[in-house]
Amino acid sequence: QGFTSPSLISSQWIYSQYRTTRSERFISLFPYQNNKVRFHDIDVSRSAAASRDSKSKALLPGSKNRSRQKNYIHNSSNNTELGQAKAINKELIDAGSAQEVLDIFISKGGAKGTAGGNVFNSVNFSTCLHRLARFVNQHDHSHNHKIKKGTQPTIQKTHTVDEKRRSVLSDPRTAILIAALSEAIVENKSNDALLFNNRELANLGWAIAKLKVAPPSNVYPVVRSKSLFQHLDATNETKNNTDIIFSSIEDMHQDILMTAAKVRREVLEVAKERNLLKTPAERAAVKNKWIPTLSQLSGKLLDMIATKVLGMLKDFNSQELANLLYAFASAGRADLLLFESLSDQLVINMQDKSKLNSKDKRLRPKPQEFSNSVWAFASAGLRGDGQVKLIEGVADILDHDNGAIVQDFKPQELSNTAWGVATLLAKRGSEQVPSYKRENQAALRILRWVAKSIEERVEEFKPQEISNSVWAFATVGFGISSSAVQLNTNNEYIYLESDSEEADRVLVSRVLNIVADSSMNRLHRFRPQELNNLAWGICRLGCNGGKMDQLFEGVGQELMKRHSYFKPQDIGTTLWSFATFEYFDEDVYRSAASELTLRKSRSFKPQELSNTVWALATAGVIPQYADAFDTTIIPKAKRPSLSEVTSDPITECFAAATTELMRRPHEFKAQEIKDVLWSLSKASIRHPGVFKRVAEHLVGSDADFENGILGRGMDGFSPQGLGNLAWAYAKQAQLAAAVNESTIGSTGRLAVYETSCLDVGENLVRRLFSRIAETGIENIHRFKPQDLSNTCWAFSTLGLLHNVFFQRVHQEVIGRLLVPRDSQAAVIKFKAQEIANLVWSFATLNVEASSMIEKFTPFIVQMCSNDNGEYTEESIARYIKRQEVANLAWSCAVLGEYPDDLMPLLYTALFGKVCKGDPDYLKKVYGDDGIQKQTIMTMFYVQMALHIEAPDLGLSLPYGFPSGWQESDTRTKRQKVIDNETGSTMLQITTSKLQQNISRTLKKIGFDHRIEHLISTDDLQSEYGISLSSINQEFLSLDIANIDKMIGIEVDGPGHFVNILDGDESDDTASNNIGGVMRIGKGKTGWEFTANSQQKINGPTALKHRLMSHLGW
Repeated sequence: QGFTSPSLISSQWIYSQYRTTRSERFISLFPYQNNKVRFHDIDVSRSAAASRDSKSKALLPGSKNRSRQKNYIHNSSNNTELGQAKAINKELIDAGSAQEVLDIFISKGGAKGTAGGNVFNSVNFSTCLHRLARFVNQHDHSHNHKIKKGTQPTIQKTHTVDEKRRSVLSDPRTAILIAALSEAIVENKSNDALLFNNRELANLGWAIAKLKVAPPSNVYPVVRSKSLFQHLDATNETKNNTDIIFSSIEDMHQDILMTAAKVRREVLEVAKERNLLKTPAERAAVKNKWIPTLSQLSGKLLDMIATKVLGMLKDFNSQELANLLYAFASAGRADLLLFESLSDQLVINMQDKSKLNSKDKRLRPKPQEFSNSVWAFASAGLRGDGQVKLIEGVADILDHDNGAIVQDFKPQELSNTAWGVATLLAKRGSEQVPSYKRENQAALRILRWVAKSIEERVEEFKPQEISNSVWAFATVGFGISSSAVQLNTNNEYIYLESDSEEADRVLVSRVLNIVADSSMNRLHRFRPQELNNLAWGICRLGCNGGKMDQLFEGVGQELMKRHSYFKPQDIGTTLWSFATFEYFDEDVYRSAASELTLRKSRSFKPQELSNTVWALATAGVIPQYADAFDTTIIPKAKRPSLSEVTSDPITECFAAATTELMRRPHEFKAQEIKDVLWSLSKASIRHPGVFKRVAEHLVGSDADFENGILGRGMDGFSPQGLGNLAWAYAKQAQLAAAVNESTIGSTGRLAVYETSCLDVGENLVRRLFSRIAETGIENIHRFKPQDLSNTCWAFSTLGLLHNVFFQRVHQEVIGRLLVPRDSQAAVIKFKAQEIANLVWSFATLNVEASSMIEKFTPFIVQMCSNDNGEYTEESIARYIKRQEVANLAWSCAVLGEYPDDLMPLLYTALFGKVCKGDPDYLKKVYGDDGIQKQTIMTMFYVQMALHIEAPDLGLSLPYGFPSGWQESDTRTKRQKVIDNETGSTMLQITTSKLQQNISRTLKKIGFDHRIEHLISTDDLQSEYGISLSSINQEFLSLDIANIDKMIGIEVDGPGHFVNILDGDESDDTASNNIGGVMRIGKGKTGWEFTANSQQKINGPTALKHRLMSHLGW
């Protein structure tokens, strides 16, 4: 090779160069992780075709079982060599440290020559590396050392496992040892001393994995023998192993020898380089450049071990097979071919009933073999028939003889098995595979035994074992009632259907209560991740009340004490669990949120950011500076400063999450984007910047759109995600009315329209909601009632109508309501708010929905009735709020539909039947403070419509209405906006500048008129015979009215119209898509609408026009 053979250089001299420069500072052991190496950096041809002739077969390890007796020393004709090998092995076993092991390797001549210099045999190599790995992974217990009488104790420095590992791998002797071992393992088969048997190969694999020196397959690809390719399912291999290369065994041998030689050369070069330097500091600066090559060699060595193992599978016992599975999974160099073969053989071994029935526990299968094997498959992320058979085999073993072997399992082995099973099931795809049913049943059997073991001996389970077990139950939905399962595509939860659902539910509920009771007194021993898993698992399993409340209180207190030790994932998920469980201790939330700062935000993953702010919003933890981010309608001088923002942990938490979303939106999943935006609107925080950035990211900016760039799109948004996304945008615009320092000049519905345009942009909002509608149409059958309600509410609030979407919603709702109530396919019940919002949305957009109201009527009547089939104020109040009742009544009036069974119920709900119109009694029944002011005015319109269009119903407002019915006006401006999501703004009387200009023009042409002609309840009584109230109220007006001729002129601005998103593109009115512009004047901000589109009047305007026409105008 052009250099002096390292084997001829004194290994003691090489080590002396290392020892004189030894430093506590170690370089990174894996520099290639930041700069991946090429697989062919050693020029070894792999192009030879697979050979199956006798020569190739001769290179494959034989399958004949070699005896493992006589301390695993192979037969040798040379008794001297045999004795020498035994002596070396005894010294290695007696060694007290990793340094002693390496000293023995060098002093006995293992570094002289290649392949152990004819001194070390296969047993010696196996023992040497195995002992080295054990010492590296041993925790120091120097305080247990005995102290001789009369001597002073010496303080010994303890080292962590990572420190010891770095020390050993930085030692050149370790590099020479692994090089020699690699040469030995590919030594010619004729050398009996280097024929590695099953136990030695298993020990070597375990040792390399424990040393963590081999690179994972995604960094350095796995190599497998071509001759084994015939045993491979190519489809599964392609699917599960993207980092695998096939080569001939000859090339694999040559590659290992070349890499081993390179390691030796680099060790020698470093030693020579250090020898030329004078000072220790200079020598310490020379890097151990053999480390990357040693890592590559270790990976190739593992690959060769796998090849040898596959050729002699029947020689391995269960423990060795389990150790190999563990080793390759830990090293990250697993592949489906290897794991399927190992697991198949392991299952065969497990099915040996003679051992299973043995009364001698030593002969029974070892529990660790099962737990390690299942753990290995889960960690490697590999799935296949062999893995399913393994799960079934483990379940059969546990079930055998009524669980006799379960008592042999340690808590760690049980929890590891449960964790592995849950992880494997969670990694399954969405497709349905026949073997899944068998796997599900096996998983249930395993989890039942784990649950029963926890129930019987919970105090033996350590915190990690408890949390992992609970996490496993929750991950697969074990013990959750099918009626409580939320079939929500918004998450990745799975649910194991059980043939003993109720028994499983009772078992898990009982176990969780035992766990809660046991954990309360030792929560301080739980690590943050364990607290996180415990809280998440209990929350997901839906267990609450009693001890669970105390447990969550305890977890919250631990979080407050140790919040700085919680990782971002633990903070986000724990707060998510708290909020979902409805544990709302604001001090706990503030303490946890203090860890998510602007300075640390880049270290948080998107899910951690979104979970944290979602939890804060759900728990109602409001930031002190909610107006800090409103750049649209609050002048900069009046917004909080950065120092003020960072002084409040909740405000800074929201600032950090939104900053990261704007900076890296492509890293956020659809659900995470939705959760951040929903959280802002839920917490009443306006943030135009992030909403515009997200809209541009999803559908492209105006400039992008002009260039044909359509943005990321709505792929990945579930129906719930679409609904919440739309709701968040609409709520942002609505929240503007609650801002005290607002510069918006308009009010009511127009202010909402203008704010959405100012925040995001007129055309951008239209494109965003068009894409939401188009995506929703494709998945309308997957929308839950709340998803339909949220989405429709958002469209109507912003005055946007997508005809096809609303038609599909109408059809979907009707279809669900037509399902027989006793049918197994019965739909999820609609909540009152969902019905009210749906009908209100159709009415507001002036979209016909008569059949929807008709079909909802019997459903509403049924839900509001008592056990006798009759409805009373009390029975109605259990299902629906008065504001929702008022919205339904108003919607019926707008749409001109007055069902005979529905309208009397609505009037009973609002004004009472038994109580004969006692407002105080109804306040107690509903637990509210009366009817909102806006609802009062709305009911005048409803009553007028009923009097004219449905007089046969005989419904009327209470005498003296609204005196005594209106709620006290104690809410803040912001709270009124938050509460009154579906109120109509049509009753506000204002005179616009345009209205005044038109009035002046009409006067010039001689049209006699009056501005803002008001019609009161007294006017209706005296002139039209319509009795609404004994108290005079002005509630109708015309912008411009000629009273004598009864000609009314309405000056309707943008707030009176609906913009149609899917109108006829050929219509000239839809041709201009330039978009509006912002206008500022006299300290007020507004939007000049210039983007023409097809429009029609909205519901409130249509109702007013219809009522005025009834009066003869």
